[in-house]
Amino acid sequence: MEQYDASTELWDQVYSECELVDLNGEKLKVEPTFDACLRIFSQNTHRVLDYGCGTGDILFQCADFGYLTYGMGIDRSEVGIHYAEKMAHLNHYQQLDFVTGDIDNLKQMDDECFDGILLSNVLDVTPKDIAHTIFTEITRILQSGGYLFLKLNPYINKDDLIQLGLTPIGDNLYAEDGVLRLRELDTPTWYHILEPSYTVERYLEFPYPWQEGMNRLFLLKKK
Repeated sequence: MEQYDASTELWDQVYSECELVDLNGEKLKVEPTFDACLRIFSQNTHRVLDYGCGTGDILFQCADFGYLTYGMGIDRSEVGIHYAEKMAHLNHYQQLDFVTGDIDNLKQMDDECFDGILLSNVLDVTPKDIAHTIFTEITRILQSGGYLFLKLNPYINKDDLIQLGLTPIGDNLYAEDGVLRLRELDTPTWYHILEPSYTVERYLEFPYPWQEGMNRLFLLKKK
């Protein structure tokens, strides 16, 4: 899908404007609810994959909690991965690796090779067939009893999305300026997708000041 491919170009442009930061003495944080849930995730995991890691910020935050022995970040954006690699080197995150890649990388991994997986704004910005494959693969490579930290964008109804300038392109997908931006599913639908494979340990909602609606966050334990 060309709108999905265009999203990589968009994020390449966004990440190209990121500047390297010395994090010495800095406490990484996103939002209090997000941070508290990520700490719980980190306390229960040691070998973590961040699929769709962008510039690696969440994986850096996990590492700073002090429980992580190994972390891998994968993203389709080569620019984002290069930035993450430079940040890891600058800030001495020696237990982290970053890889430019996609679903093919997941398919090459052994079963149950991670005890924690991060998915932040991935499944809900991806076409249905690709999202299904991602979900199937991350469930396969996550250990039984392992944790999935799943962050989703706010649910906004179709009329409001159109008012915000997004164009419906079918199958609950919405694009903006030719770029895929959302696959919008309500929260009960996500429960229906998740519960066959996972126990919902926590479900939380929280706002970002710059964004309409309440972000959705699942802390899940693989059955």
